[in-house]
Amino acid sequence: MQFEEFDAFTGKLCKETERIIMDYFESPDLEVLSKSDDTPVTAADRKAEQMIRTAIETVYPEHGIMGEEFGETNQDAEYQWVVDPIDGTKTFTAGSPLFGTMIALLKDGEPLFGSINYPAVHKRLSGDNERAFCNRKPIASRTGIALSDAIVLTTDVQSVAEFQSGPNFEDLLAKTRFCRTWGDCFGYFLVATGKADIMLDPIMNPWDIMALVPILRGAKAGISDWFGDNPAKGESCLAANADLHEAVVQILNK
Repeated sequence: MQFEEFDAFTGKLCKETERIIMDYFESPDLEVLSKSDDTPVTAADRKAEQMIRTAIETVYPEHGIMGEEFGETNQDAEYQWVVDPIDGTKTFTAGSPLFGTMIALLKDGEPLFGSINYPAVHKRLSGDNERAFCNRKPIASRTGIALSDAIVLTTDVQSVAEFQSGPNFEDLLAKTRFCRTWGDCFGYFLVATGKADIMLDPIMNPWDIMALVPILRGAKAGISDWFGDNPAKGESCLAANADLHEAVVQILNK
């Protein structure tokens, strides 16, 4: 199984989902519903995931699928696709362009390949743990940045203290240049492409995480859960320039 095969396959899926999603983006008629966990969902989320699932079932019928909107199928399969049709639905419904479609392929629970499409800004990341690309051009995270010059990103500042140590997070902010909430999957885009240095989320689901791992590793960034462990087994995520990652883990968990 080759990078080119999965990149071509997910690239086609992203073109199709982009058309579906952008038909709803900034629409005055967009209906936003609440799921049982009080998170929002729209017809764009559901239609995009259904299209992706149908394509995977057609091309890779022996593979399993886990999706945010429609659950799991073929859970015992060696290969599993993990799908988040719109990562950042709150962002999407607010009319912000910083949302994306995330697709990952796992083997025995470990991410092999990731693809993230950003429909409103016409960017797509892909990676296989060894290399990473944006619109087919190689990308890399920044190097040689001191912690005091680092740009920190997170999706929701208020959620940090709810799920992790608020004082430790404040200590990190005091040691870095500035913090912004250019979050959801777009924050990880900025780290992978060398525009920002640290992106963190204190709580996440598997469909939020899996596509990030091969891309950030391919961009030579450090990626782990909040505690420095395997992100594919965790419920949080921390991505940072490779030479800052360990220091950030230590600050967040001191």
